[in-house]
Amino acid sequence: MTAPKGVQSVQSIDRALSILEVLSNHDSLSLVDISKKVDLHKATVYRLVNSLLENGYVEKIESTKHYRISLKLFEIGNRRIQNISFLNVAKSMIHQLALEIDQTVHLVIEDKQEVLYIDKHDPENSSNFMQSKIGKKAFLYNTAVGKAILSTKADEEIEKYWNGTDIKPVTQHTITEFPKFMTLIEEIRENGFALDDEENELGVVCIGSSFSSHDNPAAGAISISISSKDRMLIPEYADKIKETTGKISRLLGGI
Repeated sequence: MTAPKGVQSVQSIDRALSILEVLSNHDSLSLVDISKKVDLHKATVYRLVNSLLENGYVEKIESTKHYRISLKLFEIGNRRIQNISFLNVAKSMIHQLALEIDQTVHLVIEDKQEVLYIDKHDPENSSNFMQSKIGKKAFLYNTAVGKAILSTKADEEIEKYWNGTDIKPVTQHTITEFPKFMTLIEEIRENGFALDDEENELGVVCIGSSFSSHDNPAAGAISISISSKDRMLIPEYADKIKETTGKISRLLGGI
């Protein structure tokens, strides 16, 4: 029995998206490799890949006859980022902060219960020891920016997030016990900044603080990243980051 047309259309979309997901994890793949990875017949994959090719989401490498994902999805996502009202304000502020303290500064937003890095400024002579990249995602529970964002939510909402997340130790310093985590959330609320003390990346300490807008108590967050050897700078940088997020919030009509 043939599936209804609407069901077939949705199925085709799901299959096309799975092909894009697979291609995004590889430099390039042959049609046979794609077929194996998505567990679909080669003829079906050929039809879907050609549709993606025609619409600009996939590119064909003529020399190898392999396929790779194009930059079209990045371009589409970037349009949304460019339309976020705080972007220009926050980018300008973190650039100034990075120059002032000569340290790496990040700008993030929350996206589907993770943090999405949308901007980063490194010192001019930085060794760039951070693994972070613009467009990369990270957990809320073990990053300074993530914990800063979570601290703006009600306790019940944080508990719901925790219970719905696969909490696992990213490093040996990651906090995985909910009562201990909530104690830290209270400290963040009281102190105005969050700390990631090698919980996400060994050798790296991050100081984070969220900022608000007129319609969002946690429109985004920024962090200062330093080597764990420089942790004595935490009090100074905590003041700097709170000052910066305070300015951003005021400019965006937040609290």
